[in-house]
Amino acid sequence: LECGCSSNRIEMLLGRLGEAYNVEVESLAVPTGVWLAVRSGEHKLVDLIRVRSWSVDLDRLARLNGVVDSLYDKKISVGECRRRLKEEAATSPPYPLWLTLICGGLASSVLLYLYGGSPLEVGLVFGGGILVQVIQRFFSMNEARRYLADFVSAAVAAVYAYSCTLIFPQVDPSLMIVAAIIVIIPGIVLVNAVHEIAQKNLVSGSAKLLDALVITAALGSGVTFVVIGWLLLTGQTHIQGGP
Repeated sequence: LECGCSSNRIEMLLGRLGEAYNVEVESLAVPTGVWLAVRSGEHKLVDLIRVRSWSVDLDRLARLNGVVDSLYDKKISVGECRRRLKEEAATSPPYPLWLTLICGGLASSVLLYLYGGSPLEVGLVFGGGILVQVIQRFFSMNEARRYLADFVSAAVAAVYAYSCTLIFPQVDPSLMIVAAIIVIIPGIVLVNAVHEIAQKNLVSGSAKLLDALVITAALGSGVTFVVIGWLLLTGQTHIQGGP
């Protein structure tokens, strides 16, 4: 769940593990936790596991799936599974920070190029993409600041874009803002939400859909806050540029 796995797949994996070890498993997974009931004969265990943070981490998700599949096929013991899970919890990101920042900047530049941006805009938005990544990293280090990450990232991207117009009046700030925040737009979250709803997991799907909407609203609010401030400071009556 912390990696962005769908609820129906989690319930399916738990059921497979129950079959492999001859116990009856019933589960209910939602984005914030899992209710689990394990029954063997007259013995029954019911537990609630809370999930307090979640994101999209496909690399880690693939490794965890490998551990579950190995346990299901009885290639590893339960003790070995626990050991691997502990190691997984302490695993550092597979890519260094500098490479992540560069890739974020390149993603913004490539998007703006596909939007028909000029070479100058493509080069400038590279810095904006890196700046957004730095802000996201900073706010994710503390749980209390995590909720401000999207709003502040969008606001800083807008400030960066309009600041560039002071030096290069020909650039389009609206396109630069969209390109700079592309890496934090909740596309995969929205796709997972629709998938969950299609699988009749209405509670989990609705929660993920609301999560995507909240992120989008935070991004829009951050940009709007800066745009209104910019219009008031410059005395303009409309936004410069735009698709």
